[in-house]
Amino acid sequence: MIVSLIRAPKGIAIALLPVLLAGCASLPTSGPTAHDIVRAQHRLGGFDIVNVDEAVIEEIGASPSTGRGRLAALALPGEVDRIGPGDILQVSVFEVGSALFGGRSVLADPTATASGSGETLPPVVVGKDGTVTLPWVGRRQAAGLTPDELGAVLTQAYRANSENPQVMVSIRDNVNNTVFVQGEVRKPGRMPLTLARERVLDAIAVAGGAANPSGDSLVRLSRGTASAEQPLSAIDPGSADDLELLPQDRISVAFRPRTYVMLGAAGNPAEVPFQNLRVSLAEALGRAAGPHENQADPAAVFVFRYEQAELDGSPVEGAKPVAYRIDMRDPRSYFLTQRFEMRPRDVVYVANAGANIPQKAIQILNLFFSPFYTARVLTR
Repeated sequence: MIVSLIRAPKGIAIALLPVLLAGCASLPTSGPTAHDIVRAQHRLGGFDIVNVDEAVIEEIGASPSTGRGRLAALALPGEVDRIGPGDILQVSVFEVGSALFGGRSVLADPTATASGSGETLPPVVVGKDGTVTLPWVGRRQAAGLTPDELGAVLTQAYRANSENPQVMVSIRDNVNNTVFVQGEVRKPGRMPLTLARERVLDAIAVAGGAANPSGDSLVRLSRGTASAEQPLSAIDPGSADDLELLPQDRISVAFRPRTYVMLGAAGNPAEVPFQNLRVSLAEALGRAAGPHENQADPAAVFVFRYEQAELDGSPVEGAKPVAYRIDMRDPRSYFLTQRFEMRPRDVVYVANAGANIPQKAIQILNLFFSPFYTARVLTR
């Protein structure tokens, strides 16, 4: 009786084996097989499967999503030495002969020798209407003029009361010709512009530099009603994107960490930060310990992304979902993966091997009936 009970599981196992194998789809798994993905693409559509080869690598590399050229679209001519409301001016008047601001006049005293004198007037603020008020000449328009142009206007005005005046104007506190740097920089604030023509990278450097890695820092330049964004790492010094700044430009530096996701039968599935400026697919697989030795199908490594996409990986209007497939059994693929650059929000999926499903069913049978076989061994 005991022997018959011990032998019963063999028959049950044989009877249940087809049922278990038929239900393989419900067994635990880390994701679909390559066959499942291809079948879903044929049946449902909605995305393309592209086998990665030399031509595909060339095509992807011809249109990298580096973001270069976005700031360059905001380029405009302009000047940085025009006086504006709020500026504080320093005015100095130099006179020869008849003097208004000191010294003896040769007209009043013919015995006096011609001499020069100078007077630095108190600082004067340009009003919101763009004018300044000065002694002997009254209210004068200043906004829109350069300091030299305003000096020439005042020189001509003072000649009505002075024999040979010369007026020099300088901007003591520059309010109008400034830019604002804010966000993820070490010293945010206002920066005055000079005739040296500071650029975007100059302003960020004066603000102490970006507080985060350049690859994860996004620069936004607002100019008037227009604005554009570009990764800090994509702005080359002196390039068209490194714009000459104009008065009232606003620069904002934001922290946008770039990540990609490893899923499926990878050795270490996870969300992974880029850390470096560029990361290849080979490096991405290496960081995840590569395809799992006992679970993965090396012929079916997929990279899911949208073409075209924004800098952060989000799809643009009309973007097409694409699954790039790489066969890691082909030795040439190891060279291709070194040239396949990852992009933010990429999903790398290592497909499960189809042979894993029956193997898991057998493992479940072994776990289910192992107590009976253990009892047989103990009863012998």
